[in-house]
Amino acid sequence: MDNHFHADFYGFVIDSEQGLSFAGKPVGLHPKEFKLLLELVKQAGKRVSKEDLIASVWNSAPTSDESISRCLSILKSTLRKTSPGTELLIKTEYGQGYRFIGQIGKPATFVNEENFFLLINTTRNLVTLKDGHGRWQIANNACLELYGLIGKAWQGKTCAELASLCDEQCRHHFEVSEQNDEQAWQTGQPVELTLTTPSRENHLNHGRVFEITKTPIFGANGGRKALITLGQEITDRLENERQGRLMSKVMSNSDEAVLISDQQNNIVYVNDAFTQITGYTLDEVAGQNPRILSSGKHDESFYRDMWQKILTDGNWHGEIWDKRRNGEIYPKWLNISSVHDSDGTLCNYVAIFSDISQRKADEAMLTFLAYHDPLTKLPNRLLLRDRFEQAVGLTHRHDAGSVALLYLDLDQFKNINDTLGHEIGDRLLVAVAKRLQANVREVDTVSRLGGDEFVIVLTDMPDSHAVSLVAQNILNHLGEVFEIDQYRLTSTTSIGIALYSVDSDDFESLLKLADTAMYHAKDSGRNTYRFYTDKMNIDAMERLRMRNGLAEALLKQQFVLYYQPQFDLHSAELVGIEALIRWNHPEKGLILPDKFIPIAEQTGQIVPIGEWVISEACRQAKAWQQQGYAPVRVAVNLSSLHFKRGDVIKMITGLAQEHDLDPQYIELELTEAIMLQDVDHILDIVKTFKTLHFTLSIDDFGTGYSSLAFLKRFRVDKLKIDGSFIRNLEVDTHDLAIIRSIIQLAKGFNMRTIAEGLETQEQLEILRREGCQEGQGYFFSYPLPVKQVVKYLHVAPGPA
Repeated sequence: MDNHFHADFYGFVIDSEQGLSFAGKPVGLHPKEFKLLLELVKQAGKRVSKEDLIASVWNSAPTSDESISRCLSILKSTLRKTSPGTELLIKTEYGQGYRFIGQIGKPATFVNEENFFLLINTTRNLVTLKDGHGRWQIANNACLELYGLIGKAWQGKTCAELASLCDEQCRHHFEVSEQNDEQAWQTGQPVELTLTTPSRENHLNHGRVFEITKTPIFGANGGRKALITLGQEITDRLENERQGRLMSKVMSNSDEAVLISDQQNNIVYVNDAFTQITGYTLDEVAGQNPRILSSGKHDESFYRDMWQKILTDGNWHGEIWDKRRNGEIYPKWLNISSVHDSDGTLCNYVAIFSDISQRKADEAMLTFLAYHDPLTKLPNRLLLRDRFEQAVGLTHRHDAGSVALLYLDLDQFKNINDTLGHEIGDRLLVAVAKRLQANVREVDTVSRLGGDEFVIVLTDMPDSHAVSLVAQNILNHLGEVFEIDQYRLTSTTSIGIALYSVDSDDFESLLKLADTAMYHAKDSGRNTYRFYTDKMNIDAMERLRMRNGLAEALLKQQFVLYYQPQFDLHSAELVGIEALIRWNHPEKGLILPDKFIPIAEQTGQIVPIGEWVISEACRQAKAWQQQGYAPVRVAVNLSSLHFKRGDVIKMITGLAQEHDLDPQYIELELTEAIMLQDVDHILDIVKTFKTLHFTLSIDDFGTGYSSLAFLKRFRVDKLKIDGSFIRNLEVDTHDLAIIRSIIQLAKGFNMRTIAEGLETQEQLEILRREGCQEGQGYFFSYPLPVKQVVKYLHVAPGPA
């Protein structure tokens, strides 16, 4: 079957085998563009769908709308350059398809005079045919109008004869034309030249420019047969090129970056300033979407609002953060405008921007210097006051710990300045500032008031002991040698401490009190700290002694475990035992955990103490089994520090294996604070413990910050209702409501509940009625030494 296709339209000839030609000259098209034109012309007048084009042109390969649009744009541009206006023969019906709307002539083998003149008179290009003697035989209307020959007897005349029929301004062109004609005849090849003629429409003020091609045709005997002249007007193109060169010159020399993208927002042009600012050249970004510059600092709604304004108002301007080629993120001032052609169709976007990094840096520096010390870059007094008020506000909002002011003065700093000079003194101050920052938390603030005086705001401090630990740590680190050039300098420090709101609730007053305390520290021999009140100094010394005592207690095995039985509230059967630590102090006797555990938590000593508790509880539980008692679950408390330091899973499983105790007889009590540390990390640990058959409970439930989301993820076995809700249960309806909610919550998550601090029969009855399953407290038993616990244990049944 012959699939050959041949058609002509408006001076073009399209042939499925020969390609596209105009006036006998091939028109270069990429195979894809030619196949696209061929398909549209084949179905002239019909709407061709995107799917049909993909099937015929792209052989059904995956192709985007953008690829079709780009191919169509190149095709139209080629048609327009060859014969202006012909690009309009192809229409895009958005969302529906594409159409060729031009008239298709009959096959080239059949040409009549009517169609021929219709063809040449449709184009604005110049078309003439002269015989072998130079006489004009055919000329289209565009040519006749140019020379003013409409209505005049021009046919059969030579150029010399026609010169007398034209305006004086045109005569010169006929004289030149004869010379060019002869050149074509002599060479036997097409001659290309540029012709500039006066413009009749503009009163001869502006010339019109044409690209002329003269093609000689010879007969079979070699004689001159005809000379065909084709002229394409390039006046607008030259003007556009001139304007383009001018614009390019302006944009190339502009300090502002310019980016131009097409209607699909793909980059088609950038200037030198763009390259200097972004680091990208035109070759690297051509065809790319400008989103390659995105920094990621703006969310989707920012860009959605930007484009909504561009599409609605035609422009947008504002500050935006983008990313350079080297990955650096920088601020710029950006102006984006949309550009439309004469019929209102969107054709381009133009973005103009400037790098405002330096301006922003200057502004930031001015702001920084207003609130910071120029030498150490620490906050100054103004910012210190603001940070203090923020810390106080946090305390009130979250009922958190207290706020402390530490007033520091370097001892004998004047001697360093006087001996070694101010430059060394300044460098020492900078080094001191860095050490201070390294020894406080991010939530705390280190500031410099001036000279060798520094002030620190400590946020969310649980008590004065915690403050004293920070102060002592600072003294230790500042007492170490500073190496500055060839000098090894030591500079001790005196620290005064005042607490909000114990000493005062006003910043200025508190600062004065801390200053006063600092002088007391100097009077006490320097290189020390003092609280504003004597009582706090006494407390600080007592806590320091206790801290040292805890280390000795571990070493000398002064700790002992007591055990409090846990019972089923309905059957009164023993369900477990909680291990509770006591400190058997050689001088003070038995010390309860609330006196030393908080200090152990603050100093980190809770880690080895907790490990000892778990080991001893495992050992004792196994010992009861070996003594013939039925296995009983022993509950031990875990500190949040166990999850932060070391491998808590390895530690606990190792101790259980060491004492040959089945994990099902160990209950690990977690505080709500543990679950709030690193949720995903803690969740993995909890899941591992569950897999290993340990029992897990949440201690003191209701006093922390647990949420339903936490309980849903941390599927523990038991919720332990804090004793503070049990204490006034008989008279406080609020406590009853809280307990009822906790019990119902536990039921919803298939968890058991145990009440601690149960002391009366009435409390027991209420808890039974509300559905609480377990309890412990003085009503059943006080915490007991190991020898007294056995009365609650059951003898294990013998072998059957």
